[in-house]
Amino acid sequence: MEALQMMSNLSVSNQSALLNATEMKSRVYMFTPAGFTTKLALVLVFASVGAVGFVGNLLIYYYISLKKNVVSYMQNNLFLRNFNFYIKSLALSDILSNIISLPLISIQIMVDVFQHDWPCRIVRFIGILLPSITMNNLMVISVERYLATRAVPRTFSVSTVRKLVFTAWLAGLIVVLGPTATITGIRYDLNDTHYTVICKSDNGHLTFRIIIVFYTSVQHLIPGVILSYINISVAKTLWSRQKIRIDIQRNNAIRANLIAAKLRGTYLLIAMTFAFIIPYSALLYYTAYVMLAKPSLDFKTDFITRYLIAGLLYSNGAINFFIYVVQMKDFRAFLKKLFCGKGNTMNPNRPGEGIQLRAFVIRNNP
Repeated sequence: MEALQMMSNLSVSNQSALLNATEMKSRVYMFTPAGFTTKLALVLVFASVGAVGFVGNLLIYYYISLKKNVVSYMQNNLFLRNFNFYIKSLALSDILSNIISLPLISIQIMVDVFQHDWPCRIVRFIGILLPSITMNNLMVISVERYLATRAVPRTFSVSTVRKLVFTAWLAGLIVVLGPTATITGIRYDLNDTHYTVICKSDNGHLTFRIIIVFYTSVQHLIPGVILSYINISVAKTLWSRQKIRIDIQRNNAIRANLIAAKLRGTYLLIAMTFAFIIPYSALLYYTAYVMLAKPSLDFKTDFITRYLIAGLLYSNGAINFFIYVVQMKDFRAFLKKLFCGKGNTMNPNRPGEGIQLRAFVIRNNP
């Protein structure tokens, strides 16, 4: 009797599995249920921030490149040479993000071509590569600025900075290979009649989950915490030093200009760092929230939320451009000359000074 009962249970179980398999096969594939209007609105958001970021960073890259033809005491200063190289590296990363990553993401939203296998992996690889490189660049910049503002300052040489920035790009390229291997098209059942395929990491395997957790922690979470601490510490140091009265002789105007440029340049780098890590942290925290809390969000809501946060992240290139315009007086003069044909292209007051950032007021002791 027990044997007959076991056979009966197995038969019922097999029938149930067969019915489930048949039901899954009978569902109709749907690309995305978000709707054409919603997808078009997301693409327009990406196109707007991408256009501003691309044009703006292309201008800043071109402007910094022009400084190679300028020879002056200010331009040959170690801080300014490193600063110019930092800005070029960050601008290049933003240019590539806006000209490669954003168009691919926009195509993925509108057209069903990147949801499966290798096309899915390629578009995700490019999408996570450039933010990872930017994070590595910001780490190099912040550590160098932190060491340069200590009681016993140490500034990296230009050759050291170039090697570190190159290593940041190479490390980003290598590290993202791990999470890219976990990405594939994952089936998601929308309802009893339709399903879709999502290009994402496959969390069904323990090895893949370990890779994703390791990559997220080492490449983003831990660096984000370190960057926040370092930049807050540097800002506090500069703020305390700014209150100290500096005795500079009247014939030392170049030195006063250089001190002001270092202060303003460091503040600019701090602002650019937080302009990146704040929106990127939002994307990581939302992903972690969905994975851990598992809220009852419908596919469309989650789809829109994720892409809007991604748009906020990629708006970093446009935000950086506005930071340059506000903080760099000579860049504003360059834009004025370029578009209006007025003023000196490199510097309206002292040609060839390099970055003429808005100076702090430094008084002479009586």
